[in-house]
Amino acid sequence: MEKQKSDRSLNSSSKASLNVNLKDMGKMVTYSTPNNKANIEDVTKELHCQLCHEWFTKPVMLTCSHNFCKACIEKSWRHHQKTVCPECLIPCQSKNFIPNTVLERLVMRLKDMPLTQAQPQCPEHGENLKLFNKQEGKLACFQCKDIRHSQEFMQITEAVQIYTGKLTTKQTQVEASLKELQRLKSVQEEAICAHKDIKAFLGSLEKGIEVLTPRDFNSRDLNLGKFKGPIQYMTWKEMQAILCPGLCLITLDPLTAHPNLVISEDRTSVWHGDVKQMIPDNPERFDSSVAVLGIEGYTNGKWYWEVEVARKTKWTVGVVRESINRKGCCPLTPMDGFWLLRLRNSIELKALDVPSFGMVLQNTLSKVGIYLDYDGGQVSFYNAEDMSHIYTFSSTFTEKLFPYFCPCLNDSGDNIEPLSIIHPFGISSDKQ
Repeated sequence: MEKQKSDRSLNSSSKASLNVNLKDMGKMVTYSTPNNKANIEDVTKELHCQLCHEWFTKPVMLTCSHNFCKACIEKSWRHHQKTVCPECLIPCQSKNFIPNTVLERLVMRLKDMPLTQAQPQCPEHGENLKLFNKQEGKLACFQCKDIRHSQEFMQITEAVQIYTGKLTTKQTQVEASLKELQRLKSVQEEAICAHKDIKAFLGSLEKGIEVLTPRDFNSRDLNLGKFKGPIQYMTWKEMQAILCPGLCLITLDPLTAHPNLVISEDRTSVWHGDVKQMIPDNPERFDSSVAVLGIEGYTNGKWYWEVEVARKTKWTVGVVRESINRKGCCPLTPMDGFWLLRLRNSIELKALDVPSFGMVLQNTLSKVGIYLDYDGGQVSFYNAEDMSHIYTFSSTFTEKLFPYFCPCLNDSGDNIEPLSIIHPFGISSDKQ
């Protein structure tokens, strides 16, 4: 009973004391002005915990009437293993304290008031810093401007806008440089990869030479099967395992083909027919562009294939995203998921980039090589006869990509020749 009376007495005396403090503090805030900095600092100091030196968080009052953050006093008692007040060292029986809700509400009201917010001031004149000195690159007050009589001062908001624009420009330049560096890195890694393949092949040749003895060279009875036969093909077969990437076999997907397209039985050739076939108009099928996709899609790695375009007057080949619009007409640009090279009038070659890149062929283009580096963000086109470079797209791929083939209209027989995918083993298909 005595302890309960003591606690009630403590609660009532504490709340009364806090009410007086709150009233006194309210008067100080009411009659303080922005110039009366000392009074404001005194008020805010009383509202800070003596342990963490921050605004009170869930304050509690000890039996000695001193206040601390609940977490701070509990941490202090655990650390020192003594339940005493850190400020006056009076023992606190049974870790006794009460939540000081009045003080908590006072802190919540005052800590966000403008009077309690510290404002940066000029170290020379003591005024608020409201200007920016372009010449010195630092904040200044109005007295600084009046003394220097300089036109190099501007409002802080104006300076923020100007330097934000400059920062955006620099960021764009850095991003462009980074993209170019990534492209150069990809080219360099590819060159290093090709060099290491070559190194392994030369090592295998040297090992083969070491096995041969002088007697093998001087023998008149050479092994006809080993030294006379399809030597070039045998060498190519040995090199094929180290080519990076090798020529890959692509087959066409009939479910994506325009109804007027005819696909060979082995699905490696396509041409435009005069008769529109009665086939289902499934979502995958092109209904406007006379095009067809490869059946395999790619989400990583490096891939290379070749397409025979000889004797055709027009065609379009390349790579597209899986999500392209296949119904009706749409722009054939990289932004819309198309990375394409096309021919018109037998000699007018154009890469459908933005802006587009056009050229007039001086020599016949019989085979087109298409290289896809998914991770490196590259689609390149080559004259497959001599591997001379035609054009390269640089982009970032985020979904599955498919080879794209458009033999275009047959133009009453002038463009009847098919687009034929070159088989890795030299077997090409004719019209069935």
